[in-house]
Amino acid sequence: MLFAIIVVTPLIVYLNSLANTFVYDDYLTITNNHFIREWRYLTALFSKKYAAVSNELTYRPIVTLSYFIDYALWQLRPAGYHFVNNIIHTVNVVLLYFLAYRLFGNRIVSLISCLMFSIHPVFSEVVNAISYREDLLSATFLLIAFIFFTKSSDKTASVRNLSAFYAVSLIAYFFALLSKEMAITFPLLAFAHDFIFKRKEIAHRQSAGMLSRSVYFLKGRFVTHYIGYIIISGIYLFLRFKVFKNPGEVIFYPEKSIFINALMMTKVVGYYLKLFFIPMPLNADYVVPVAYSVFDGAFIISLIVICCTMILVKKSCFSGKWVFAFTWFFVTMLPVLNIAPLLNIMAERYLYIPGIGFTLFAGLVFNKGFQCFYRKRHYFLSFVVIICFLLIWGTIQRNGIWLNEFTFSTETIRRSPKSYRIYNGLGYFYYNNGLIDKAIQAFEGSIQAMPTHPKAHSNLGAAYSLKGMQDKAIEELQFAVRLREQYPEAHNNLGLLYKRKGMPDMAINEYVAALKTNPYYADAHNNLGSVYIDTGRYEEALSELEKALKIRSNFALAHYNMAVIYFKKGQVEDAYNKLLEAYKLDPGNADVHLSLGVVYKDHFHDTAKALFHIKESLRINPQHKQAEEMRKVIRELTP
Repeated sequence: MLFAIIVVTPLIVYLNSLANTFVYDDYLTITNNHFIREWRYLTALFSKKYAAVSNELTYRPIVTLSYFIDYALWQLRPAGYHFVNNIIHTVNVVLLYFLAYRLFGNRIVSLISCLMFSIHPVFSEVVNAISYREDLLSATFLLIAFIFFTKSSDKTASVRNLSAFYAVSLIAYFFALLSKEMAITFPLLAFAHDFIFKRKEIAHRQSAGMLSRSVYFLKGRFVTHYIGYIIISGIYLFLRFKVFKNPGEVIFYPEKSIFINALMMTKVVGYYLKLFFIPMPLNADYVVPVAYSVFDGAFIISLIVICCTMILVKKSCFSGKWVFAFTWFFVTMLPVLNIAPLLNIMAERYLYIPGIGFTLFAGLVFNKGFQCFYRKRHYFLSFVVIICFLLIWGTIQRNGIWLNEFTFSTETIRRSPKSYRIYNGLGYFYYNNGLIDKAIQAFEGSIQAMPTHPKAHSNLGAAYSLKGMQDKAIEELQFAVRLREQYPEAHNNLGLLYKRKGMPDMAINEYVAALKTNPYYADAHNNLGSVYIDTGRYEEALSELEKALKIRSNFALAHYNMAVIYFKKGQVEDAYNKLLEAYKLDPGNADVHLSLGVVYKDHFHDTAKALFHIKESLRINPQHKQAEEMRKVIRELTP
């Protein structure tokens, strides 16, 4: 019964998230990421190609591997991806129960801790956003590592089992790091655990006439346990910052000032603490106002909240259990305190792992409260039930906000009207749905909030292009590449515009610039090949198109462009085969149908098939530039 409650609760609370689509960063990591669709790119997870293949800013191969598996199972059906996130979160809830029981030996504390982890709205962002799965997976392996770390000190187990437990803990810790770098605090957690829970053993060592209790005990633990985690940490840091460092990862402190950063992060920590106790309003993109002085009102309030929390810690520390719960929270917060500059200085997803400490604290508070109010336990339990239902309601409400890009963006903008990233995401949603005027307004809103945001300028240029405003489009894209020189998408879009304006040399320069930054950019290879076709450089065009197809074998447009080259070279059979491949991959392409119709008419003299494909081309695109010619051919071929 107990296990059923633990498993079923998170699945029910997040049930409505299965109806959600892909939103926000999911476009980069999943829907527009063609690499996860082909298993041959799996080896790229362990090569310099990783940044281009994953669209991740840092090295997180375990997460990217999960997307490969997801796509193999679900293709682009979002319900499957959300189901996996829900399952991982449920696994973490179960693991938290086992960890709490090992730490505290109390089923009630363990149950309340894992139920709080199941239902608290502050964790909903991680479960709802597919692209934040790194927090889920990192927590999974971190919990496994810690559980087995505690088991590796169990004096009742055999030496063989202790070694196995330690080995599992080391492997799980390494996997946690390869999921997300937040797990780097594990050695500090292990140290804190031993220092807090092993006091009796330390005291015994002292009474035996050894060195001071802390030094002696921890020195022995360093040799037998900590050294392994330190070595794993060193290996990971070498991989993260030397072997697989993303060249685009250049981030600065706010206002490029350590002092201002310290003021702002004090505000952030204060707000984090408030969110655990009062989880509203929640927001997917917090815009933290810059604090320039210690007299900043929000800074002072946050400092008071932090001080009150520290006093609460001191007053409520009935035993090491309470100390450890708070220690978990503050230690695991270290990687997201902007000590090393982060792209987002505040985000709810950063609380998923530190929040484990809060839920342990909540379990202890419930147990102590139940004991103190035992005579009035009915009132106490009623109060707790009301709190739980409010938290469940809050989580279900947050799930609904992640329904699609429109609901997500509009709600987030309502909370953060200066969120340039969300305005850009809303514009992308409008753009993909053909609402170009609204897309332009959203991109302009993003630029108004952050004038130096290159993505918004690039996307605004793409929107202007669809409106036929080519000069304004070029102006925006040129500004985007001035803001960020290594911006392959903007260079590629500039190349497309130059090609349309009959400026092939400038188009070639832009495509080459895009490929210099990202040599695995299949669209740029294809577009460069297309320009080469226009200028009669067929062999160079074939070379670029072959590169595009090597990167993305199911690239219909590249197959079509190769067919165009074979036509021009008089190789009709080769052209026909390529057209069939393009048709198989993209049956809704009007140009492919038209070309097949011409082949069937002029080469194979198959009137029926020629009619079918030419009619289909006209049906797909009635405004095709050769529409009148197609209608004429249809009249000629129709009996």
